[in-house]
Amino acid sequence: MNLTTNANCPVCSAQMQFSWETQDIPYFGEAMLIAGVCECGFRHSDTILLTQKEPVRNTLVVETIEDLNVRVIRSSSGTIRVPELGVDVEPGYASDSYVSNVEGVLDRIEEIVCFATSQARAADNQDGARRGEEILESIALARKGEFPITLIIEDPLGNSAIASEKVKVSPLTDEDMARLQTGIMLLEV
Repeated sequence: MNLTTNANCPVCSAQMQFSWETQDIPYFGEAMLIAGVCECGFRHSDTILLTQKEPVRNTLVVETIEDLNVRVIRSSSGTIRVPELGVDVEPGYASDSYVSNVEGVLDRIEEIVCFATSQARAADNQDGARRGEEILESIALARKGEFPITLIIEDPLGNSAIASEKVKVSPLTDEDMARLQTGIMLLEV
């Protein structure tokens, strides 16, 4: 299915056109791809998964440099946790789906922690800045295979995965699901 719609740009209020297209994406299944570009340069793209699987938790202990190459599929409803870093990345209304590897997930976390650390420094929050620096040091050691971490992805819609023979896959309980964000609006009929 292909469709186009118009909406006001959230930056400049000009009319911008959005294209909507359904595609079958490997592992994710059927998805709606949405893209729009405004003349002011604002861009918006989104992928809405149209399939739902059983709620799942994927857990991978990352101990070696080779583990950094393990494929990670994170849907817009997946929560990423790295307990050793004290990091939880929960989906919000603008969450993206992506396919990456463990190192790519660490890159994303590092970018967020760098930003938060610089904000803490600017606000003269020494404890926050120090904690950010500790996390960044741990990420650097994990990249060298010198600091084991556990990568966990919990997805109430079951569309996230870690593709490795080392991964432990387990179902999410009702209690687990009650504490998770989905990042999208769910309608029950």
